[in-house]
Parts: sequence; structure tokens; C-alpha cells
Amino acid sequence: MRILLLPLLLGLSTLVSAQSLHFDHYRPLKPSFFENDTLPNPRRQRLVLGVVGGGYTVIMGYMGFVWYANEDLGNFHFFDDRHEWKQIDKGGHMLGAYHGTRFVTDLLRWSGMEKRRAVLTGGAAGFLAMSSIEVFDGFGETWGFSWSDIGANFAGASLAVANQLLWNEDRLQLKVSYRRSPYAQDTTFADLFGRNWPEWVLKDYNGHTLWLSVRVHSFLPPGKLRQHYPPWLNLAIGYGAEGLEGGYEDPLSDWRTREYRQWYLGFDVDLMQLRPQNGYLNTLIHALGFVKIPLPALRQDRQGLRLRALE
Repeated sequence: MRILLLPLLLGLSTLVSAQSLHFDHYRPLKPSFFENDTLPNPRRQRLVLGVVGGGYTVIMGYMGFVWYANEDLGNFHFFDDRHEWKQIDKGGHMLGAYHGTRFVTDLLRWSGMEKRRAVLTGGAAGFLAMSSIEVFDGFGETWGFSWSDIGANFAGASLAVANQLLWNEDRLQLKVSYRRSPYAQDTTFADLFGRNWPEWVLKDYNGHTLWLSVRVHSFLPPGKLRQHYPPWLNLAIGYGAEGLEGGYEDPLSDWRTREYRQWYLGFDVDLMQLRPQNGYLNTLIHALGFVKIPLPALRQDRQGLRLRALE
């Protein structure tokens, strides 16, 4: 994992430095702190490198404490886990790569990097950061390096890049909601799903719902409907699962009978469309862009179609 961090930061450093040139002598007007610079800003570029490197280190440290602390390490190996956890873990990889790409892209644009280069660099950073987790997994005795996880990382980063290159906005957003499941509350599963909130949020797949939040307003053609449709009201399509207890070494029929998928259809509040005038509040809202706002939704699973008050 540390081996991948160095080329990632060096690559960012090279691309950021390449933007510097000699434009500072001709800077027409110093932007406010919350505005993107229109020209490469060396001071901001150095700050971006520090934030990205520090953020990556903190996140990997958290993963090491919560996820890998009790895992026995061995020789590097591959593992095909496509059939496990009803692919909720793959959704987590997509989510992480998507928002990692957004985060780095926004910082690079803030530092004055040209848009296309910032987007592509952000995509590479989001993909590499999430994929470095697979290297760590490759040494875990009960896990392994998963090519399907790498594919999910690529899909998440690609969606974030496509949003910007195609539409110059986040029309298709990946989000997550979490509600502590009965499995997390059962101490029998403490080793699997965790013992406290920091662990449950990461490990309790039964409580995760992954969402595709669609910015409807941006897809509407010009006309009265577009004029009256709230720009902040998104259509949300969700996916979750229950009955996830692991045990994939058991006979296939055991876990296949126990596990089932859940599909959701509802609405979401697009916080980034609210655009408050306060720079600090706007930054906070942007940082919370991965959170699905709980609203009424329809849920379809093996128990039928039901209306849920908050999802």
C-alpha cells in the first residue's frame, strides 16, 4: 500500500508542477479562498499535495485499524469474490473511487489546473487510491487481490470523469445511506460486522444502501417543466441486501437461500444544487455529497413491494 502511495503523490506533484509555468507575474486578480484560481497557483498546489497525501494516509490508517487489525497476513494471492455479499462490497469500491475522483479533481481545479487535466488526474488518483486497498487485501489470509474490485474502482472513477467531460456537472451521482442492521446489533456477528459505529459503518453490509442519484432537472428539455422542476430534487435508485452473514464456504444452497437483494425507488436532495452564499457552508455541503438524504421510497424485495417512510 505504501509502495503505491509514493508514485501516486509523485505523479500528482509532477502534473501540478507542470501547470505552474510563469503566469504568476501576470495574475490579474487574486481570487478569494473559496474560488478556483484561473491560473496555476504554486501555494495552492503545495497545499493540495499535502491534503491529498495526508487524507490518503489517514484513510489507510483507519482501514488498517478497523479492517486489517485482526487479519493474518501471508503471501500475495488472488481471489475471485464476485459471488459474495450480493456485490455490496463492489458498490463500496465504486463509491470510494467516484468520490475520491471528485475530491481530487475539485482540489486541482481550485489550485488553478486546467479542467481536462484536473479531471483526468483526479480520475487516476481516485482509481489508484482505491486499488491500493486491493494490494493490502492480496496479503490477507482470508481475502485476496480481486480483479472484480479493480473493475468496480475503474467504473466509479470513470463515472466521475464522464460527468465532467460530458456535461460539466455531476448529473449521475453515487451515494450511500446506512442504518444499523440487526446483524450489527447481534454480538454473535461482532467479529464480522464490528463492535462500534466506526466499524459498523464500514463492515455492516446488511445496513448499506447504495444509490444512483440522478439530477433530473439537467436532463429535462427547455420548457415549462424544466422551469418549474426543483433543481435540487433528484431521482434516486437504490440497491441493498440482507441475510449477509458470510459463510461462503458453506454449501451453495445455504447462503443463496438466506441472502436476498433489495431495490429502491425514491427521491434525493441534491445538496450541491442549494449553493449557499457562505463559503464554509458550501464547502461542507460539497464534502457531504456522498450521503443520501433520507426520504420516502418504494422497496422491492422477496417480501414484496412496500413504501418505506425514510430510506
